[in-house]
Amino acid sequence: MSGLGVRTISDIERGRIARPHRRSVDLLCNALGLGVGAAASDGPGGPTATPADRNGHSGSAPLLPVVPRQLPTAIRHLAGRTDELRILDGLLGRFYGAAGTVLTVAISGTAGVGKTTLAVHWAHRAAKHFPDGQLYVNLRGFDPSGAPMAPSDAIRGFLEAFGMSAERIPASPDAQAALYRSLLAGRRMLITLDNARDDAQVRPLLPGSAPCLVVVTSRRQLAGLAATEAAHLLTLDMLTRAEAHEMLSHRLGRQLVDDETGAVGELISLCTGLPLALAIVAARHAARPSHPLQALVEELRPVQGRMKVLDATDVADAVTSTRAVFSWSYQSLSHQAARMFRLLAAHPEPEITAAAAASVAGVGPERARQLLTELVLANLLAEHADGSCTFNDLLRAYAAEQAGGSDSHGGQSAAMRRMLDHTGTRPFGAAMMRGPQGLAEIRRVSPCHRSARG
Repeated sequence: MSGLGVRTISDIERGRIARPHRRSVDLLCNALGLGVGAAASDGPGGPTATPADRNGHSGSAPLLPVVPRQLPTAIRHLAGRTDELRILDGLLGRFYGAAGTVLTVAISGTAGVGKTTLAVHWAHRAAKHFPDGQLYVNLRGFDPSGAPMAPSDAIRGFLEAFGMSAERIPASPDAQAALYRSLLAGRRMLITLDNARDDAQVRPLLPGSAPCLVVVTSRRQLAGLAATEAAHLLTLDMLTRAEAHEMLSHRLGRQLVDDETGAVGELISLCTGLPLALAIVAARHAARPSHPLQALVEELRPVQGRMKVLDATDVADAVTSTRAVFSWSYQSLSHQAARMFRLLAAHPEPEITAAAAASVAGVGPERARQLLTELVLANLLAEHADGSCTFNDLLRAYAAEQAGGSDSHGGQSAAMRRMLDHTGTRPFGAAMMRGPQGLAEIRRVSPCHRSARG
């Protein structure tokens, strides 16, 4: 403990106490592991060292014991994401033009779309602009253990990253948070908060008034941060065909990709441009290099078996299994939203309106809109400008798999009848009962689908 109250530390940090008493400065220096001589040499305003001074010795101790460099290893080659990198570079330019403020960007997207990959890649690229250090933490917001990291645990880890010994860290979470913000004050740092559960988990980790840039990743759209913290929201979509082709060329080798262009194109379509699925496909081929890519296409083509192929134990584990990473998002849904997600897998049309969702789930229009919003915010559905939503084909396959294991046959049949009545495809009820192949037949001949295709 420093011997100072939390309010006093906060007032010093925010500038409310412009000239703290010498005793207060000495206590704070001692709590931070600094020599009293460092405070004494700087005059009545307390320590005013530059970033260069913080890395060397001034007086009896360095102002910062350690300059943290916590970024994990970045992948060697990032396919695509040119537009997103340009946006992040532009925000960095704005950050330099707004000294003394905290700039936050929240990157969201569905499971496996490459949020962490992009954030870490860009953070390494931008690290030279943050000489006071780079902090990183995986907040485990969507983790197989189901236990997101408490903000207080993340703060304690950051304090330790600055080289603070356990006895120097206050016991109170509020005092720890105040000390964390005090350490950041006046320092140019990059803070990456990866895999956040929600806004509430992130807010305690934001600096108070320091010139810091914060990058947050989450499977949820953190609109609350935009409303209260003026965060910039960046949503990642699937890779374009050209970007996915670039990724497979790098993973498989350009010669193989050029030799089997037809199979590569179909693999991209079957994986819907999802980076995780493409990475698993590339890993499966690396495990069986003598097999042609067309053999992988044949394995992936049946909808019923697609999740199994992308969940193969020879190349996948808890964090590189498409089924597993989808499940962490699915398990975070409310009961009714999870039920709607499952039932919508049987909807034959590419676009899902609120009226269609209400019919399938057997709920009122307003409740259907609320549940669709929950699914959109969880990035399990994509919303379009006209208010309709669409399923990613891999997520649809996962939803159908969950429906088979969670909903009774009677419940699924009732939902299917409501959906057939809504879409005007009741005459095709027998085809519906044949599962995905029957759905494909309805999509080819239903009036709604023909009009949608023009």
